[in-house]
Amino acid sequence: MSTTSFQPPELSELSELLPAYGMEEFIAAGGMGAVYRARQLSLDREVALKILPAELVADEEMRTQFSEEAKAMARLNHPNLIGIYDFGEVGGMPYLVMEYVSGQSLHDSFHGVAIDPEAAVSIATGIADGLAHAHAAGIIHRDIKPANILLTEDTRPKIGDFGLARPIESDSTDAVVFGTPGYTAPEVLTNPDLVGKESDVFSVGVILYELLTGELPGDPVVPASRK
Repeated sequence: MSTTSFQPPELSELSELLPAYGMEEFIAAGGMGAVYRARQLSLDREVALKILPAELVADEEMRTQFSEEAKAMARLNHPNLIGIYDFGEVGGMPYLVMEYVSGQSLHDSFHGVAIDPEAAVSIATGIADGLAHAHAAGIIHRDIKPANILLTEDTRPKIGDFGLARPIESDSTDAVVFGTPGYTAPEVLTNPDLVGKESDVFSVGVILYELLTGELPGDPVVPASRK
C-alpha cells in the first residue's frame, strides 16, 4: 500500500468535517497521516487529532481491522503510553483522537547526542514499562523508534502510533516489513512473520544504545556531544 501522495486536510476543512473539535494548529505530516492540535469542545480538553490516509479503510476488511486496533489501543492505560480517546472516519479518512503531549519527540530532543547514562536508562525503562503494558494486552507496536516517542516536560517518555507502523520494503525479500531501518530486528527483515514482542524489545535496546553513544549500532564512530 502506497500512501506517499497523502495530502493533509486544511484546518478549515477539518473544522467542517469534525465540528465537535476546535482545530487549533497543524503539527506535522508524513506518509502515514497528519497530526493536529485541537480542542474537544464538549470537555474543553486539548487533544491531538491524527488524520490517516483513506487507503487504510479502502475495503470492509481494512475498516474492521482499523476499528479493532483502535479499540484495543483505547483500552490501554499507562503513563508511558499516549492515550487514545476516540476514533472514527470522516470524509473517507480514518482518524484518531489522542492525548495531547506538548513536548518534543525523543528524536527531536536527542538525535545524534549522547546523554547522561542515568537519564538514558530512565527513558529506556519508561519505554519498556509502556511496552510491557501493551504486550500484556496482546498489542505489538512494530515500529519503536525515537520519532514515535514523545517526551513530557519532565522527560517522561510516552509511546505513540501503536498498530500504525509504517511499512517499508526489505532489501532481501519481496515481503512487506513493518518498522524503520536501523531500529527493526534483523530477523524481521528476512522473515516479517517473526515480528512480535521480541522485535519491540530489540528496538528499545537500539534506542538505549543510541542515547548512550549518540549513534546507531553499526554507525561509524564519531565524537558525540553530550547532554
